[in-house]
Amino acid sequence: KLKQEKSVEALAESVEICQGEVKRLDGIISHFLEAVRPQKPELNEVNLIQLVEEVLRVQEAELMDRKLEVNVEVEEDAPNILGDRGQIKQVFFNLIKNAMESMEAGGSLRIRANCDDDFVHLHFMDNGTGISEDALSKVFQAYYTTKESGHGLGMMIVQRIMRDHGGQIGIESSKGKGTVISLQFPLPHRRSRLLKGE
Repeated sequence: KLKQEKSVEALAESVEICQGEVKRLDGIISHFLEAVRPQKPELNEVNLIQLVEEVLRVQEAELMDRKLEVNVEVEEDAPNILGDRGQIKQVFFNLIKNAMESMEAGGSLRIRANCDDDFVHLHFMDNGTGISEDALSKVFQAYYTTKESGHGLGMMIVQRIMRDHGGQIGIESSKGKGTVISLQFPLPHRRSRLLKGE
């Protein structure tokens, strides 16, 4: 009977491992398809700060479990931009997830927003493990990852979404000191000029 129970336990463990692998592979395939068959953004007026707050609400439980602090700093009311809500939320989700996974308990993520005449700027600043100089040059490459369960497509997709929105992404990091991701979204009038090539 004891042997039978052990066999059942071993089978249950094998099934659980298989389910985990299927889920992991499903995630890789989904991200791969998203990378090779990108959807054209559906543009509407969106408030970037509201989208950041919506994503933070979704990730709130994990942030609390990891004992991480998040501060959103807005220098002034940021004007709306033209963007795809779902795609931009995916950008924020990926960046916040990466920041979370780079930090130990007690870590801090600051999200700062400011704007000028042409752009809304968002900065995601964490005090996590940082990225080495060698890894920094490969961050946007397909399939490059430093995570055991990573697929290496997240930052490539983030870069594509930013580009499709007429925006830019920058990254600064030092090993052991943290990472700063900077996003630049064009305001509607600036976007019109970019599309016209002015």
